[in-house]
Amino acid sequence: MKVYRLDGISGNKVVDDILSTIMLEDYEVIRGGVHVYKPMEESHKGEHHVHDHPEVFIGIRGRATMIVNGKEYEFKGGDIIVIEPGEEHHVMADKENPITLVWLDVRKKEKKG
Repeated sequence: MKVYRLDGISGNKVVDDILSTIMLEDYEVIRGGVHVYKPMEESHKGEHHVHDHPEVFIGIRGRATMIVNGKEYEFKGGDIIVIEPGEEHHVMADKENPITLVWLDVRKKEKKG
């Protein structure tokens, strides 16, 4: 897991600039979305949730706990968290101020030619 801050991103092409800043410039977004969590909502509850590619979470507002390989980390609006391939992960929204986040499913760009 790697953690960055959204306020550390500069540039005009938001997604490309984010991927470059978080060292994923050779990746592209395949799909993604916005999730507005309910208080104490947990993503993928009861599942063993792992990918063979990175996943990017961008906190918009609120707070949560990011659980990675069983260890808890603070996650809040303005944070960018990159989950590495093979890391089990879940988001647990705060009881008082649940997080709203953007998630990005990224894959290595295919080489042309």
